[in-house]
Amino acid sequence: MEPIHLILRALQLLFLIILTGLIGNVIALDVAASSTARAAINFSMFVIVLSWLAALFGLAAALFQRIAIPLVMLALDAAATLFTVIAGIVLAAKLGAVNCGDTAKGHHGRGWIAYGSGDDSKRCREIQAGTAFMWFLFAAFAAALTMAVMSWRRTGGSVRSGPMMSQVGV
Repeated sequence: MEPIHLILRALQLLFLIILTGLIGNVIALDVAASSTARAAINFSMFVIVLSWLAALFGLAAALFQRIAIPLVMLALDAAATLFTVIAGIVLAAKLGAVNCGDTAKGHHGRGWIAYGSGDDSKRCREIQAGTAFMWFLFAAFAAALTMAVMSWRRTGGSVRSGPMMSQVGV
């Protein structure tokens, strides 16, 4: 068990707790958001759930070497990395570079992601924070993916486990 694995998984869990609260609150306070805004927020929550699974399995694998299967960790970390970068891009593109203190209806189109709650300014700030933490989560998963690739290559890059034929005595 290397401490870097535990540190990475702890960071992922910290970011996931924050993201679950932020995006969950956006979903909970939704009253009349456009369908594209809801789709982006719901996709972000899907990515958060997928990332929870990858982070919890990664933490368990870091603590208990017996369940650490390099190919499974590689697949989970790759999926989480791919989906977090997509969610980060989607949230950033839908929100845009904006001043959340000025969310007047005339500045943005009707389908803007920050419209759709009783307090659009609060929703905008939560989505901005969610976007930032999604990128932090991406960086943590990219580092974990790099560690998983190195671990997979260290085991010979094979799905086989057990001794090689040259190691079997007759």
